Amino acid sequence: MMRLLLGILALALVGIGWATTANPSQATGVGPADLTKAGWTCFQPPPDFNPYIHCAPPGHLEGIVSGEARAAMFLTFETTDINAESAPILGTERMIRADLYRGQPCPTDPPTFEYGWLYPRFGWDYYICHTFDSPW
Repeated sequence: MMRLLLGILALALVGIGWATTANPSQATGVGPADLTKAGWTCFQPPPDFNPYIHCAPPGHLEGIVSGEARAAMFLTFETTDINAESAPILGTERMIRADLYRGQPCPTDPPTFEYGWLYPRFGWDYYICHTFDSPW
């Protein structure tokens, strides 16, 4: 199982690296279904905020929801199908707990290039930076 998880994580990281240098909509090969099988937590945020499937490595989502995690990262797929076995990778979402956020810029998230505060939308006291043009 550990080999499978490491293999999937390696594929995801390769996909992310490729997605940042190529057309993100062309990066495929892994999907939410694969990550769920490997122990990740995949979910769909409320569609009016972001309709795409997000996947968090084991423990990351729970740490954010509880407020215990200092930081976390989610992988975002350009699909609304949580059971997709292959889907384009949009990029990542990096989160940092509000008490650790110091106003740093987010150079990978147009149009504002700033971290967004998650509390008003989700009740999580974290700031988020996307590696893709986020919908909000």
